[in-house]
Amino acid sequence: MRKLFTLLFLLSPLFNFAQNNKRLDSLLIEADKEQPDSSRMKVYNEIGFIYTDNNASKAIDYFIKVNEIAKKISKPLVEANSHYDLGFAYLLQANYEKSLQHYILAAKLYEGMNDNKRLSNAYMSIGNLHFENNDIPKASQYYKLAETIVLKLNDSLRLANVYNSWGNAQDKAKNYDAALLYLNKAYSIYKEKGDLYSMVNILSNLGLTYKHLNRTEEALANFEEIKRRIAGQDLPKDVLAMLYNNIGATYSQAGRYQDAAIAFDSSILFSKQANVAYVLMENYSNLSDMYRAMNNPALEAQNLRKYYQLKDSLFSADSKNQLTQLDADYQLQKKNTELALKDAEVVKRNSQRNILLIIALAIALLLVGLAFFYSRIQKKNRVLSDQNIIINKQNSELQTLNNVKDRLFSIISHDLRNPLITLQSYLSLAGNENLPSEKKEQYRLQTTNAVAQTSNMLDNLLAWANMQIKNTRATITPVDIDELVADSKSGAEAQASQKQVIIHNNLDVTTVPGDYNILSIALRNLLTNAIKFSDKEGNIWINAQKIDDTVVLSVKDEGIGMNEQQLQELKTQQQASSTGTAGEKGTGLGLYLVQELLQKINARLEVSSATGQGSTFSIVIPN
Repeated sequence: MRKLFTLLFLLSPLFNFAQNNKRLDSLLIEADKEQPDSSRMKVYNEIGFIYTDNNASKAIDYFIKVNEIAKKISKPLVEANSHYDLGFAYLLQANYEKSLQHYILAAKLYEGMNDNKRLSNAYMSIGNLHFENNDIPKASQYYKLAETIVLKLNDSLRLANVYNSWGNAQDKAKNYDAALLYLNKAYSIYKEKGDLYSMVNILSNLGLTYKHLNRTEEALANFEEIKRRIAGQDLPKDVLAMLYNNIGATYSQAGRYQDAAIAFDSSILFSKQANVAYVLMENYSNLSDMYRAMNNPALEAQNLRKYYQLKDSLFSADSKNQLTQLDADYQLQKKNTELALKDAEVVKRNSQRNILLIIALAIALLLVGLAFFYSRIQKKNRVLSDQNIIINKQNSELQTLNNVKDRLFSIISHDLRNPLITLQSYLSLAGNENLPSEKKEQYRLQTTNAVAQTSNMLDNLLAWANMQIKNTRATITPVDIDELVADSKSGAEAQASQKQVIIHNNLDVTTVPGDYNILSIALRNLLTNAIKFSDKEGNIWINAQKIDDTVVLSVKDEGIGMNEQQLQELKTQQQASSTGTAGEKGTGLGLYLVQELLQKINARLEVSSATGQGSTFSIVIPN
């Protein structure tokens, strides 16, 4: 979005904001009367100022007449003021060449009369003209000249005008922080003076800078404050044209296109009424940008065409070259004056400031260097610390895997081998006709039990190996508790019948979220374990109940139970395999497998037991 033109009427020495139609009619009648040149000159001058509000072309006609009479009757101050007023009027028409020409003529006359107040205004106006032509360095050069004069005059209001213009130049150069600094300095002075029109102007400029920083809400707040302050005021049409153009551009940036269109329409109307071409041109440019953002190429092209037609009619490349040449000629004439301003005290102050800046810069660079190296050292330390943590974690995992490997080979070498030896012995004795039938039955039962244990061990071993190799994720689905318990009881029925153990159900929950295979392996191992450590004709209870936000699936037996040391070894997975009440062998893999599998479904295994009072193994599942 382009930087909008800002209103700087404060620079005109005799600007009158109020439009007075009755006064204009009276002055036009007065101008037709026969009267001395001095009186006629005053009438023409006042008519020109009134037309400045809404018709720049007519204002120019009357200021030219004032200039001619002033030369005729030798009134150098009026002549200088008329050049200044002509510069302002041509600026309203965006005729930059003629505007600069008259501002330079005014500056020469003010300088010749030692009128520093008006000379500072002329410098500011020339700076504003360069500002409008995007020559920010030259604009800043003239603002600096104006500031030097105003500081000597100790004129706070003029100083505010300088800061206002300088802030606009910094904004156009995209130095937004500097722009806000100068504009807020100007606003503080205007506010202290209670100058309504100056505050309206500076609030508008602040709004534009916030807009360029994409701080849209702050920009709109400034424009809303302007609208509040000017309510009921009879402002000139060109002031309103610029204000609503700025408001429209800010609404457009905020994406409030309907509000933006209304503001642009108001600005275009006021621009045409006041005959201010450069504001009208900016409206068309901003409307083109808005419709491009709205993806409306037809209206974008229409407004862009209007913008270039108006721009081409107002300013050409040749005009810009002539403007540069005029400025260069004036700069040569001003060389002696500029050198005079650079006295010894200023040079000394600048030298001291430069030395302090160099020292401060050196200290800053040193601090930055130290901070950089300190940061690198800290970063390396953090990397080393993180790597140590990773290495320690890997060592711990390797140690755990090594323990698992040792356990696996122990199971394969001992617990898998023993049932096979039992089976081989039974097959050898089965053909012995001299062996009593009671002994044969005893050996058969032992062999059947060994085969069942081996089958259960292989199931667990395969499940554990699959979990270690594939590291697959569990699939959480609703699991039917009745079906799960029935399948687990069926798998342990042969083992239970050998000990005449009765398995009871107490299921208060019908379903639980989990993985069926994992819960089936876990429950089967807990049930097998309970039977293993139960006495003959014992009882086992399978319970399922909801506690708070969990489902607890437990297996309770009346077996031999465990002491505190055995419980602790079980929790740390250090407990070796124990023999059952009927001499059943175990692998020690079952409960380890259960705990590993339950972690995959966010469940956990809890154990409560006491020696001689049985044990309760509970699967706690999040509901």
